[in-house]
Amino acid sequence: APAPAAPAPAAAAPAAATGPATLVLKFTDDSWVEIRRPGKPSLIARLVKGGSTEQFEINDAALLIVGKPGHVQATLRGQPLALPEVPGGTIARVNIK
Repeated sequence: APAPAAPAPAAAAPAAATGPATLVLKFTDDSWVEIRRPGKPSLIARLVKGGSTEQFEINDAALLIVGKPGHVQATLRGQPLALPEVPGGTIARVNIK
């Protein structure tokens, strides 16, 4: 008897739905991340493990601080967000509006 046909490969999962002010951070290595908001508690302030993806709604001005930014891909509102390192350091500070 012929072998059963192999199942068709699964379609790629659709991208996560993002809102109009969504910040998505994809980590390829362990990195520190903090999102400070004036007059409000930080959205996050912790070490994030490599291989993780974090998503935040940024509705007001905020300061994004990323350790080892070369290991983090960021998008804001679906567009790439540059994470330039501060001179002489291993962190990036980006104002989000």
